[in-house]
Amino acid sequence: MRRFYLVNLLVALFAITATSSVSAQLINFLGPRLYVHQPAGVMGYKTFTYSSDPGISGPWGRKLDSTWKNVPLVKSADSLGCAQPGSANYTGKWVLIWRGTCQFGEKAKNAQDKGAAGVIIINNVAGADPVGMAAGTAGGAVTIPVLMVSNPEGAAIWSALGSNPVTISLCVWGLGNANDLAIVPKSEALTVGATPFNQMNGSTATAYKQYTGALIANVGTNPQANVKIKSVTTFTPTGGSATVVYQDSAVAANFNTIDSIISITSPNVGTLNPTSTGVFTTTYTVSADAPDDNTADNSVSYSTYVTKNVFCKSRTDADGNPIITGSRRFNSTGGFIWGPLFYVTKGGYKAQSIKYAINDNDTSKHSLDQITVADKNSISYLFKWVDGSNSSPADKIIQAAEVELKGASIHQFTSADSNNRLFTSYIGDKDGNPATVALDANSWYWVIVDMPGPTFLCSDDKYSYFTRSLAAKDVTPSVLDWSTPMFLGSMSTFTDNGSQNANMLIGATSVAASASIDSVSFPNSDGIPAIALEQSLFPITVNEIANSSMKEFSVYPNPATTSINVKLNLSQKSENVQVRVIDAVGRRMLTEDYNNLQKETVTISTEKLAAGNYYVVLIANGKVAVQPFVVSKQ
Repeated sequence: MRRFYLVNLLVALFAITATSSVSAQLINFLGPRLYVHQPAGVMGYKTFTYSSDPGISGPWGRKLDSTWKNVPLVKSADSLGCAQPGSANYTGKWVLIWRGTCQFGEKAKNAQDKGAAGVIIINNVAGADPVGMAAGTAGGAVTIPVLMVSNPEGAAIWSALGSNPVTISLCVWGLGNANDLAIVPKSEALTVGATPFNQMNGSTATAYKQYTGALIANVGTNPQANVKIKSVTTFTPTGGSATVVYQDSAVAANFNTIDSIISITSPNVGTLNPTSTGVFTTTYTVSADAPDDNTADNSVSYSTYVTKNVFCKSRTDADGNPIITGSRRFNSTGGFIWGPLFYVTKGGYKAQSIKYAINDNDTSKHSLDQITVADKNSISYLFKWVDGSNSSPADKIIQAAEVELKGASIHQFTSADSNNRLFTSYIGDKDGNPATVALDANSWYWVIVDMPGPTFLCSDDKYSYFTRSLAAKDVTPSVLDWSTPMFLGSMSTFTDNGSQNANMLIGATSVAASASIDSVSFPNSDGIPAIALEQSLFPITVNEIANSSMKEFSVYPNPATTSINVKLNLSQKSENVQVRVIDAVGRRMLTEDYNNLQKETVTISTEKLAAGNYYVVLIANGKVAVQPFVVSKQ
């Protein structure tokens, strides 16, 4: 479990008045870095996880406390590293090994026994990012560094090793170059991960604005002059070609010391006005008067999707599905509520569903229907937040008395639900019963998950919204821009006390919490909750609500005795179909899940239902339809 410490920055965070500031010896903010020197096709810095990461539970292997420079990398003689041949000799070299078959610690120990100076493991899941590595039974005896790289990057290096020598360097700061600037990972002033086109088009809302800013590290030995951060944003419409839609830059005149980080933000703000669905791509580059000796870490890019109907703060794929790279708990003994703030500029759309995933940290099973939480339900909530609505001054800090519960979504785990796998939970009324919840114009909505028992909420760890918050404060007129508030306690603890505050910026490591930039804590926050809010594709109309039930399905016989038939009449095939039976007061009596249905008929047993009035609730293709029926025992 990764450990995190809350940083109550709130308004005090924004005491910064200048657009640049410096702090010395902030090595841990840049983090350890892995660089591949050759050949050209695989050169550059690589994203990786490592077994000795102090932020994980049970770190093992050697700490990344030194610099390994220009070290040869070789293929493992046994590609999986589970049975190294007697002839293998890795003395003074790092060894590249594929994930799979045996434990991570066993792979590392086997290579270590053959003289390896370090190990890099390739994730064997196609297209996957690196993940955490458990020590297993042999990890306690490992005294060398153990890293994991992504499947695409690792596979490319493995292929290159077939005909070329590969050398690497691993450092905790710089490589000893004279002039060497680096953009600190996860420090760009992000735009949100995904926003519906019909919300973003023509809007000048602050929440959709484009800021320019990043943290820059001087990892060289020389001071630097006129350090410039430049951003270029392109828009690629769906099926079209990219065009530049926004550019900006900001300059810090002097960057005097080694082992330091500078924050550079621009006073300008841009408006992104897409013409269709598509993707905005923002590329940051850093430069200075002196040519950089290593440009591999001088440029980074991120993407923002314009979707049909999805809001998301974390990274998403082209369909608006949140990307999951980790999971988080903020309370080891109790619950917590955490989730993104979304701004709705155009009202009248239905709050349709919430997409998210959880992890119960139990590797002995894969299905969440065996979860130990008593009710086996995951509950998410949709709050509308009006700052200052509790008769207190508007301060951009969520208080319990300022939020109104608009809808809830109850997802009961089935055998189809597993760790780290997204599921869709449909929004109903405040009790989770089927209902139509309309979104209001020009309003903030806080989508949170009330995390039960020992579970973790899945997240995307690649980005942070901290620098966006700084940049928003530096523009004219100044604003406060928040991302993913969190409350350290249960839903009931929060709502039962109107004076409770949410933490508006969260996720500091213990090292970062004690450091500062211009006397302001820099949390180096990572872990954006991988939560998406889906709205309806079109504004709600009375006729759509009234007629939806009749068009989607029918129920017979009615009255029923031992069973009912639910005959589907969907306009298109639905990958996931859920049929619920609720009683007259909205209590859920039965739930059945199906896959890939359109015109089929399913049979539901009513033998255990008492005589009375009931409703069938059909959830498919992002729609909810309801039909009444009667159970008769005569």
